[in-house]
Amino acid sequence: MKKIFTLFLICFLMPVFAYAATLTVTVTTDKATYARSGVVKTTAVFKKSGVLYSTSTNAKITIKDPANSTRVNAVSMTKVSTGTYTYSYTLSSSAAYGTWTDTCSLTTSSDSGTGSTTFAVAAADTTAPTTTAAPVAGTYTAAQNVTLTANEPATIYYTTNGTTPTTASAVYSAPLNIAATTTLKYFARDTAGNSEAVKTGVYTINITTNTHASITGTFTTPAQVTAKCLECHASAGSTAASSLHGMMATNSPNVTNATGLSQKLSEINTFCSYPNPAMAGAACLTCHPTLGKFANLAAADLDCLMCHNDSYKRSFVPETDPAKFRTVTDWQGVTKTYVPSATDANGNFSVQFNWAAMPGLTALDLVKNAKKPTTTTCLNCHAKAGGGDWVKRGDIGLNTANPTAAQDVHLASVANGGAGLSCTSCHVPSNHKIPGRGIDLRPTETGVTVKKCVDCHIGMDSGSGHTALGIRSEPDRHVKRVACQACHIPTFGKGGATEMSRNWTIPTWSTTLCNGQGAWAGEEVKAANVAADLTFFNGTSYVYKLGQTLDRIDPITGLTSLADANGGINDAVGVSKLVPIKRHLSTMAYMTSGTDINKLIPFDVTWQFMTGLSDQAAERGKTFAGYAGTHAWKTVEAELAINHGVGPTGTAACANCHGTMILDTSTLSKLDKLGYKTPKPFSDLCNDCHSLKTNTSFTSLHDKHVRSEGYNCNRCHSFTR
Repeated sequence: MKKIFTLFLICFLMPVFAYAATLTVTVTTDKATYARSGVVKTTAVFKKSGVLYSTSTNAKITIKDPANSTRVNAVSMTKVSTGTYTYSYTLSSSAAYGTWTDTCSLTTSSDSGTGSTTFAVAAADTTAPTTTAAPVAGTYTAAQNVTLTANEPATIYYTTNGTTPTTASAVYSAPLNIAATTTLKYFARDTAGNSEAVKTGVYTINITTNTHASITGTFTTPAQVTAKCLECHASAGSTAASSLHGMMATNSPNVTNATGLSQKLSEINTFCSYPNPAMAGAACLTCHPTLGKFANLAAADLDCLMCHNDSYKRSFVPETDPAKFRTVTDWQGVTKTYVPSATDANGNFSVQFNWAAMPGLTALDLVKNAKKPTTTTCLNCHAKAGGGDWVKRGDIGLNTANPTAAQDVHLASVANGGAGLSCTSCHVPSNHKIPGRGIDLRPTETGVTVKKCVDCHIGMDSGSGHTALGIRSEPDRHVKRVACQACHIPTFGKGGATEMSRNWTIPTWSTTLCNGQGAWAGEEVKAANVAADLTFFNGTSYVYKLGQTLDRIDPITGLTSLADANGGINDAVGVSKLVPIKRHLSTMAYMTSGTDINKLIPFDVTWQFMTGLSDQAAERGKTFAGYAGTHAWKTVEAELAINHGVGPTGTAACANCHGTMILDTSTLSKLDKLGYKTPKPFSDLCNDCHSLKTNTSFTSLHDKHVRSEGYNCNRCHSFTR
């Protein structure tokens, strides 16, 4: 009987399980991520056997936050159509960040189903996207297919005609074929509506044929080559002769103590002392594109090949008359005869082909392969300024023609991880006028200007450019008073050791000087990977002029300065900025008595080279200048701007200037000497306003006092902001 009852019960219940169905439930939200106070719209679709489920029963929704706390508990959803229900939930202004869960269910007497989805609550997206172009802008010899890529889902807008793109401009969808020189401008706008600053890239496409290949003729001197060039390029020759590079004397409006004409010759400096052909001979003309004349040059006096063929090498024609040879006894008592460079009746030199340095080439080869200047062209002279590779500037050397990205990310090739730029990408020439002036150079070329960093890196000086790119906000608080180079070129001498000091009183033998005859140079101290000093620079400078009294003292070193940037911490916003510099020291002769006391002596560098007798060289310089009296030697300095050698991303670091980031009033840093030092130590400064606090970091101190409290800088410093 018990078995029969059990069988009956099972048979009675079987129809209920046979006809009950599990519904298929799909739950979605209108977005994957929401900001606080956002509205989450949930949609649930119920199907039975693949068909939208029709019932008068409402679906229910339960919403739980990341802590699994129930925020919506089995609330009825709104039916919008057969089998489809929606529910809108407004997040609070303090809604928890993280992953939330939506669970939707529907149950009738015969059917049921449950489905879930998740959504995220996160801080509102206020970060602009970042677009990169590949290959990067630069100079190419073939057409380029440029790909634009954003770092997040975004729409990229662009123009190729130089106009500024807007959201009405063309939308990027495929690589852009650039077959001619083009200015590409572009920006991205993400799904949250954030737009990055417009970026600009100039793609210079030089697809040229050799227009000189058909030239014929015989050329035995560089002067004959120049004459051939002028047959077609007479106008270009005229503009070259009128340029600073063509040795045209040019005004110096940015040198506040000597604004007159200058061409660099006959002007004293801390390297070759006094580059005057009357005393230094042809050595001063080695890197100038002259055929031997050093004043009042015409087009026919220029050496075209100097700037238009990287393979060209030359030397000065040596004297052949033994009566003009110079026999001297050096500081060691050794007698030696030197063969000087030959001069004509007017005292001008002449140049010749240096075939030993150009094996396998002919003059006709040089002419046929003349071209526009390259980075190598520029470096053939500028990298060897001061007497050798890397000697003078500290930020360029011969290997800068093909540097690593770490050495110079701008000049490094695309293959080496760089931008593939050339010298003329920034020093854009016009009619043979090439812009560029540092701190220690006197003349300023007219009608041309060097590109600014923000001409390419648009918006990075706006006060929000770094933040917009997802970089820390601190750099944006520096841009009004700190030059880009100060952060992005923290070191120099990265590709080779550069001269930091020169002492003419310690003769040091060099086998290469005096056209390979050997000479006694001053002792050089060189260093590589040197941390740059900083100084305020307003674009003008003091540069010592022969005959002036030595009266400029550098506040950082206490040394007499021959080249010193003008500017200071109290200048108005935008007038002066901190720039990186190399300090070059030199032991030089100056007058200690007589009517010309405390003036530098135009040192006879040729006599120094031949004899190593520095005091005799100084005496000969006094005679040349008409000075009478005694002399002594002192260490002087010159500030040289560091503008090349920008490093890749990550080079700029707060610690490069701020060290451990802990403010230490017990020491005197270089920034302190520039005017940042507090007038009192912490122990006596802080208690002016409150009890002594724990000394944390620069950022926390300034965030508290300046950004939060709004205090003027003069509360703690000696300057006002």
